[in-house]
Amino acid sequence: VWEELLTQIPEMKAFATAHFDDWEATQSFARDALTGEVKGIHGFWHANIFQAVYCTNLLMRSCDVLVTKPSEFSFYPIPKLMIHRIGGHEAWGAIRAAEVGDGTYEMDQDAEVMGMLDSLQHDRYLVSFMCDRIQEANCIGIYNGAYKAVDLAVHGLDSPWAHVG
Repeated sequence: VWEELLTQIPEMKAFATAHFDDWEATQSFARDALTGEVKGIHGFWHANIFQAVYCTNLLMRSCDVLVTKPSEFSFYPIPKLMIHRIGGHEAWGAIRAAEVGDGTYEMDQDAEVMGMLDSLQHDRYLVSFMCDRIQEANCIGIYNGAYKAVDLAVHGLDSPWAHVG
């Protein structure tokens, strides 16, 4: 996917850095990004599925916008630019992010993605708007689904969530 992106969006090559399958380097980058300056576009990939997902948990604390397909990342509390999905079921993640206001709708065309990237870079209101929606969503518990699921699994019918909805 990374190589395809670089081919489809040749302007990206000058700003792109790949961080592939080096967990220690990913952790170091994430730590340094919290206090240092990061420029450009950074792509991360790990063969280990747990590292692949968890690196987003580390990195999102210091990034402005996550560019992602509408996967489980659709439900992360971070501004998101949604690119084309891989599986049909993923469409709902982009729909939900757009409903909440913390992400864009799914963008299929390169020109559309490039236009939104340009807008996100030059109109800081868009990112601020998404951050405001994240704060509002957090206040009403939108991002607490995993906590609720664990509570239900541990406490069963004694969980306060057992009789909701």
